[in-house]
Amino acid sequence: MWTSWTNYHQKLGIVWNISWKFRIAPVVLVLDNVPLWLYSISKLRRTSQYLFEDFEKVQDELFEELSLLEDKYEKRFARIYRQRSEVLLGIKEEELSDEDDPEKAMNRVFGIPNFWLTVMKRKDILAELITEDDEGALQYLEDIKSCRLDDSGGFMLEFSFSCTPYFKNSKLEKKYKIDRDGPVLIKARGTKINWHPGKCLTRKVLPKMARRRSNDDKPLTNTRKSFFNFFNPPLDHDDDDDEDEDVDEDDVPIELIRKDYDIGCVIRDEIIPYAVSWFTGQFTDKELFVKYIKMTK
Repeated sequence: MWTSWTNYHQKLGIVWNISWKFRIAPVVLVLDNVPLWLYSISKLRRTSQYLFEDFEKVQDELFEELSLLEDKYEKRFARIYRQRSEVLLGIKEEELSDEDDPEKAMNRVFGIPNFWLTVMKRKDILAELITEDDEGALQYLEDIKSCRLDDSGGFMLEFSFSCTPYFKNSKLEKKYKIDRDGPVLIKARGTKINWHPGKCLTRKVLPKMARRRSNDDKPLTNTRKSFFNFFNPPLDHDDDDDEDEDVDEDDVPIELIRKDYDIGCVIRDEIIPYAVSWFTGQFTDKELFVKYIKMTK
């Protein structure tokens, strides 16, 4: 009995291989003593494969149309966000104000100070990253933008700063590259911050006792908690960067990679679109935000 079943199994393999190679129906191949139900399985396998190929074609069309749709509305959202930024910075205050009293107009405050700092501190996942020292630098944050990088779902965050005594950069970027087939995060890349001397918020200088045995005169530093570590992500490996060694993905805890990506998505999907609601206190936690999203669907 076992020998007979083995022969059937081998013959079935021949049926599958030949029929798939030459794209012919298995029933055309006549093998002695092969049960009909084995032919049915072979036919089912071939049909299922064809259906899956059709599914992939339709799925590709869906992704293509979604990409075009996202491009269209991203431009419209960008226009609204640009106008919002001008209001927050006081650029269009006079145009949008109905105040005609000159005396009151002189006492009016243009723009909203510390808007983005307040917004981020109201979101728990961001508030836990912001230290007291960070607040001084984030007071100069003028705008946060996001844009798609490609059709795979990758995106970029852009933080715009006014002239700050902490670093020379006027813009800090964070890019996420996504593998569409996964989807899997391939790489996260942040802008290198050019700190002013003595103003670095991400590193602290160790006391002389800690570097007594070192022959290097250069002060030793250690990582310190800071929101600005967000721009030095755990999965950051760029072949063009000679200063930093490549990061081995196997050495990076998956929890750190996932949290870094989650923070980026929170800023893109929750903070930027609903910044005013976070600022006014309409959104105070994640549960309230999710409830609002469900109501608007």
